[in-house]
Amino acid sequence: MGRKTGFIISKIAELLATLLVVSLLTFVAFSVIPGDTAQVILGPDASQAQLDALRAELGLDKPLIVQYLNWLGGLFTFNLGKSAAFGVPVASLIAERLPVTIGMSIIALIFVIVISYPLSVLSARRPGRALDQVFSVAGHILFAIPPFVLSLLSIIAASALFSGFRAGQYFRPEDNFPGFIGCLLLPSFCIALPKIAMTFKYMRSSIIEQNASEYVKNAKGHGLTDFRILIKHVLPNSNVSAITVISIVLSDILAGSLIVEQVFNLPGMGRLLLSGIARRDFPLLSGMVFYIAFITVLLYFAADVLGSIADPRIRLK
Repeated sequence: MGRKTGFIISKIAELLATLLVVSLLTFVAFSVIPGDTAQVILGPDASQAQLDALRAELGLDKPLIVQYLNWLGGLFTFNLGKSAAFGVPVASLIAERLPVTIGMSIIALIFVIVISYPLSVLSARRPGRALDQVFSVAGHILFAIPPFVLSLLSIIAASALFSGFRAGQYFRPEDNFPGFIGCLLLPSFCIALPKIAMTFKYMRSSIIEQNASEYVKNAKGHGLTDFRILIKHVLPNSNVSAITVISIVLSDILAGSLIVEQVFNLPGMGRLLLSGIARRDFPLLSGMVFYIAFITVLLYFAADVLGSIADPRIRLK
């Protein structure tokens, strides 16, 4: 077995072990919280016989270990049971809201990459000069402002500049895909701005470090142009840092989108999560928490694998 295959297998084992621990902690957390799912579904006027019958139907009368194993099996078959508050399968609720959250996250990531990469290259070419200082100060300001504050400011600004702007306007992707993308652009940009500042900071530092290395000096001594050195050597050697930072940024984007969705009144995972908390919908909450954790762990797994491809030395550690 080669080092590359062994490295990937070890990372898959870590991924599965992490998900198993996350599933156990999630189940235990929602099991010890006071509340009765059957009571939430049937309401306060339900009789004891009705409650007992529903608990038996939902499997809530079984030992916790049996409940956990049944719930764990449902996670991997996407059969998460029925929502206590909405009365429909949890999987269908998540699938319905997921396009908004995933769409915002992808658009925000595109903003981060497209903007932060060129800015970091421009800033790192002349560190300490006026342009570098302007970018750095702007980055510190944006990094300090929470996305929900940027969302409120952007809504005020857009409403003042564009009379037709309406916060909370939403189009379903199957009905109007361009409209769906359009209604996600502004909230995605609000999510992306602090992450652009974060990515810019790390990429700038990485490029400056690479520019000061011996191999760059040797390449200049052999007559290579700055542009060729940047494209052929500096940026590829900065990719490991970029992959790590972007994986962290993307997980932050997912978390930030849950809040920004509320500000823009978009029907994504954030609104569904808060609705489940308000209604004490434990089947919905446990399923959502696990799958959000699953996406986050999967991102770090992908970052580890891509990082090992970009820099084979990682597989030797």
